[in-house]
Formats: sequence, C-alpha cells, structure tokens
Amino acid sequence: MTDKKDKLLVAAIDFGTTFSGYAFSFKHDYKTDPLKISTNQNWVAGSRGLVSLKAPTCVLLGPNKEFLAFGYEAEDMYSELALDEKHSDYYFFKRFKMVLHETRKLSRSMLIKDDKGKEAPALDLFAHVIKYLKGHLLSALETKGTTVNNTDIHWVLTVPAIWTDSAKQFMREAANKAGISTEQLTICLEPEAASLYCQHLPTTKLMGNPGTQSFLSSSSGTKYMIIDLGGGTADITIHQKQSDGTLKELHRPTGGPWGGTKVDEAFHQMIIKIVSAPCFRKFKEDYKADDLDIHRELETKKRTIKPESESKITIKLPVSLVTTFEDETGEKIKDVIQQMQYAGKMTWQTDKLRMEADLFKDLFKEPVYMLIEHLQELMQKENLSDISTLLMVGGFSESPMMFESVMKSFQGRKVIVPEDAGLAVLKGAVLFGHKPQSITIRKARYTYGINISPPFVKGDHSPTRKVTIDGVDRVKDVFKKYIQCDQDIRVGEAVSGRHVTIKSNQSEMLLKIFASEDPNPKYVTDNSCDYLGKVVVKLPEAKERLKVDVKMIFGETELMVEAKESSTGKVYSSYFDFL
Repeated sequence: MTDKKDKLLVAAIDFGTTFSGYAFSFKHDYKTDPLKISTNQNWVAGSRGLVSLKAPTCVLLGPNKEFLAFGYEAEDMYSELALDEKHSDYYFFKRFKMVLHETRKLSRSMLIKDDKGKEAPALDLFAHVIKYLKGHLLSALETKGTTVNNTDIHWVLTVPAIWTDSAKQFMREAANKAGISTEQLTICLEPEAASLYCQHLPTTKLMGNPGTQSFLSSSSGTKYMIIDLGGGTADITIHQKQSDGTLKELHRPTGGPWGGTKVDEAFHQMIIKIVSAPCFRKFKEDYKADDLDIHRELETKKRTIKPESESKITIKLPVSLVTTFEDETGEKIKDVIQQMQYAGKMTWQTDKLRMEADLFKDLFKEPVYMLIEHLQELMQKENLSDISTLLMVGGFSESPMMFESVMKSFQGRKVIVPEDAGLAVLKGAVLFGHKPQSITIRKARYTYGINISPPFVKGDHSPTRKVTIDGVDRVKDVFKKYIQCDQDIRVGEAVSGRHVTIKSNQSEMLLKIFASEDPNPKYVTDNSCDYLGKVVVKLPEAKERLKVDVKMIFGETELMVEAKESSTGKVYSSYFDFL
C-alpha cells in the first residue's frame, strides 16, 4: 500500500447532522493551486429538482436492515413507500449524528431509533453513510474517465472538535467497516478544517463587517475565533497565527448543541401548541412525504429571514396537517388561532401559514442567546480578550439571524463569513489531508495519566487504599499525571515517564490509562476520571524488578501510547480503546 504522503488523491467526507457531502483534490493540483478542490455538483432534491452540494443525512434500510438508499433518494423512496402504505417494515433514519454527542458512554453495540421507534445498530448506520459517499466519489471519478483505486486515496473524516475521544474512535471504526483502513484515514476537527480553508481565501471571497481583509495578510500573533455553526452543534476553536504560518490553538474546543435544528425544534413546538401533540404525531405517521416537505421548507426560510425583516413570512405547510387537525378535533384551525396568543399575528389558510416576522425571528432566540453568552464568557478570559477576528463557518452561519446577531454583539471586532460557509469545513478537510502539520500546537482536552501503586506515605494517602505487595506497603489506584488539561501540546510530541514492576518475576505489566477534566486528580477512581484503555507489556523472566518506559504521543487529532521494556528494547504501542 502506498504511503499516506504518496497518495494520488485526498478525499474528505463531511458527515453532518443535517447534511453530508464529500470533496477531493489531486496531489499535483494541490501543489499548484491548493483551492482547486472538487465537490459533488449534482445531488438533486427529489421532486423539487433543486441541485445542492450536500445531501441530507438520511438512511433508508429494508425490512432486513439492509441498506437501500441515502440522502434525497432515501427521502423520496421512503415517501413513495409511505404513500403506498408499505413503509412500516422499513427503517428510516435522519439527523442521527447527534447521538454521538449526547451519549456519554458509547459502545460498539449501541442502537439508534428510527422515525417509528424501531432500532438498528449505530455503527452500521454510520458505516452505511461513509460507504455510500466513498462509493459515490469513486463512481464520479470513473465517469470522468479517471480511474482511481481506493488504495490511491487518503481519506479525511470530519468530526466536531467538542466530541469526546470515544465519539472520534466510533467514527474511525465506522470508516473501517466502510472499507477505509486506519492507515489511509485521518480524523479532522471541523473548526480546524474551516480555519485552514480561510487561510487561503482572497478578500473577494470573504464577507463581513467593514475592514474585512484576506486571512493571508493577518500578521503573526493574530488571534481569531472560529465559530462553526452546523445543523447540530456550535463548535468553537481559537487559533493564533505563528511566525512560520502554522496555527496554535489557544483554548480547548468549546460549544454546545446550538445548531440550526434548534430552530426546527422551536417551529415544531409552535405548531404543536396550535394542533396538539397527538394530532401532530398522527400527521407525521400518516403523511411521511409531507413531513419531509416541512423540513425542506424550513431549511429555505431559515437562510432568508433577517433581523431587520418586517414583512410577513409565508410558510408553505401541507394541507394534510390542517385536515388531520380538523378531522381529529372538529374545529377550524383559523378559529383556534384566534383564541391563542397568536391572534392578529398569524393566519393559516389551507397550505399557507402567514406570520409576523417577529414571531418567526423568535424561533432563533435560544441558539442566538446561548451562542452569544458563550462567546462573551470566552472573551472575558485573560489570554482571549484581545481576539481581533471572529470567523463564522458552517451552514447555519449563512443565516443572517446568526451572523448579524454576532456582528451586533461584537462591534469592536471583525466578523467574517466566507463565501460558501457551508462548504468551508469540507474543503478545509481536504487541505488538512494534504498538510496536517498546518496546526502545530493544541491544548490538551483532558488530564491524561496512568494508574500506579507507589509506596504508601502516611498522611499523604488514604489508609483505606493501602495494600501490601511483596512485603511493601503500597497505595492502589493513584493517578500518575502525564499531561494536564489546557496544557500546550506540540503535534507529535511525546511525554515520557518510567514505571517499575512492583513484584519480582512479574510476567507482564498492565498500564491502564485514564482521562479527567480535573487538572489534578489524585486517584483514578475519582468521579472526574474516565478509563480510556490499556497497554499490556510482556516482560522477560527476571529476578529483579524491571523498568518500562512509557510515552504518550499526541498525534494529529488522536492519542497514542507507546511502552518500551528497557531490558529487551521491545516496543508495545496502541491507540486507546475508548469504546
């Protein structure tokens, strides 16, 4: 297999909460023009004939959980099945990526519920999406007359920076299952990818408040914040430009579930208030195609409403929703609205819901408030108060409600939204695949350490933890710190430590690795500590106690551990098993 550096092509998959897509560039093109990046141009949005650069993250499985379709095709096929009332044995999943953010303890056997509450293995679903996009790219290249084998490609998979190590590993294993080997895969953090992309953009491709300039002209030492607003999450990373043009991370990634789907949820709550939850549930069950149309309609409206909009907003809603309500309740929907707080602000006739602009703007209240409050909190930190530029990327950043709210709240700073903000992560991930060393220093997400049993020290250690091994009083479960959270780590840097066997004739040493959000955990059993994985070091026969040298290596975006038995020089290494 060709080495990563010798691959003909770098391809990136942006697996999003609401939309997914891929992009690629050839090595020879990257050398002459890094921005010569191809994306798929022809996802067609079903009956509407819309052409988009990404497809909805939807998967349709057959009655035996076999893969049938992805994206718009999955939506349309499922809608057709529903119209023929043949959909009940099928599985339809959408927006399932957030499960990895919301689940604290992930496992390979985790199940995800579809729109009817039926379950399928999460790992299979993620693998189906990656495999489909991989196959689509290979077919597209073949159609153009370019024959490229999977082994000629280095793949990059994007994940939110705020995700846990276990969520990142889950994506890596899904990619393995989809036919992408570990050696040909890099995990890339979404805001980092966007940051790299914007380094290359000329002024004409950046929009924002007055004085916006090309990122390339930013001088060494410039601090800027990347705000990646996607469908599910807001993901915030802070970078500083170094004298050699590389980037240093100034604060570990932060954020929360404040993406574009929050607006959809608020809209659904508004509708439920009018028609009732049981009625809305019945509509969703009986009219699958119409329910999907509501999502598509909202997607368009979210991008067009502005803070200064005053004219009424018209939202096209399926007639079936009105008829379901009127059949179930015997009431007229327009009469019900007149008796609510929406009287005079909203009308609903057949398939048109018209409302005051302020009513629609209110749907953005939660994501706007949560984001602005979080950004203000970050900027109050001593080393971040002089951030000069806010860079907004991700599909939800294209909403004027979002970027204008940020501009208004941070008037003394430049706020920049690149053209095609929704593709910044995807194209940046391709750049990262070509040159992962663009980001040289990151902040440690956690405090990392190893479980040890040092000699017991009265007054220092809890007597309840005392154990006697080979005639020596020791204390069990002590956290030996290797890296402290928020510490600067240079990419590829190894942090070393030495461990000595505690018994003579010990046949192996078990190194258990833990992580904690606490800067100084005392014991690995503290509530803040999570077990990450282990490395087993085989030891030669010896009467004396043996030494093992341990290195924790912080790679591009993932962590490795390496242990060397000193008498034989044999090296044992492992990626952590977080699942």
